Amino acid sequence: MKYINSKKMDNIKLTKDNFYILIDFDRTLTKGNSISGWRVLYYSNLLGDDFTKRYDEIHDKHNETWEYRFKAYLDLLHEKNLDNELIKEAIRKANLQLRDGAKEFLDKMKKYNIPVIIISCSLKNVIKEYLKYNNCYYDNISIYSNNYAIDGNGENDIYNVTPHNKNQITFSKELNDIIATRKFTLLFGDIIDDANMVTKDKLERTITVGFLDQKIEENLDLYKSTFDIVLTDNASFKEIENIIK
Repeated sequence: MKYINSKKMDNIKLTKDNFYILIDFDRTLTKGNSISGWRVLYYSNLLGDDFTKRYDEIHDKHNETWEYRFKAYLDLLHEKNLDNELIKEAIRKANLQLRDGAKEFLDKMKKYNIPVIIISCSLKNVIKEYLKYNNCYYDNISIYSNNYAIDGNGENDIYNVTPHNKNQITFSKELNDIIATRKFTLLFGDIIDDANMVTKDKLERTITVGFLDQKIEENLDLYKSTFDIVLTDNASFKEIENIIK
């Protein structure tokens, strides 16, 4: 099942030189039933029972802010002296799955040198190593996500990327210079808030794609009123290519 805003699609013609990608990671680049990047370490059992217990305690504090949770998660990782080798091992064990066609889509974006900006509430260390593991971490990809400082001092931690502030992320000057030459944006997400990765003044020049994989009938009308394209039932990125080619 899918929905397409034909009027919007008729007004925006994408070429390899006139757009860039804004994309979420969890359940967008990955399948709708995949675990999250934060849960990769949780389910790996590499950090011990104490880690999973304390992670659950943080996660269950529903009255706390996203910022509080992310900082608490990162503090816990520092206590466990997390390093890249452990992250790599956790990824090899994890049930984290790219959405069908996602790797091929990233391959094509690299081929045509189209900037891909991943904005995620997940853990940047996991996203980066996971893309490397799948041979699709390219130099046209930029990741803006919550980050764990491997050196252990915590000074470079970033834990302020939440579902509600993705359009407030500050890109590097180099990246801003690159995307400034591109008129349109192709945006992908799986929750309503992901449509806000661009500010309202840019929405007319943005094609928004929403993956709806859970409670489809209940949420379809809301997704149709939010996204220009809605794909359901763990849709493949190949469907997107068929629509926008």
